Amino acid sequence: MQVVLLTPQQKQEIQGKRFAKDSYFNPIQDNNGNWIISIEEQTQNINPDFDWLSNCPLIEYEPVPPPPFHGE
Repeated sequence: MQVVLLTPQQKQEIQGKRFAKDSYFNPIQDNNGNWIISIEEQTQNINPDFDWLSNCPLIEYEPVPPPPFHGE
């Protein structure tokens, strides 16, 4: 699955900002420490302040592994 790669500065700029009605950017970090958003956040953006997102590169998503389970 591909995701949109952000710089730390870009992440700060969009964090919690609205990209569509009742929808807000929610950047996360992948397993390599990259700040990313979903392609849906990029393509559904109607906020002209963030039109630059369409120029951000796509990378393969590498999820952070869940912590080990220490069940009984």
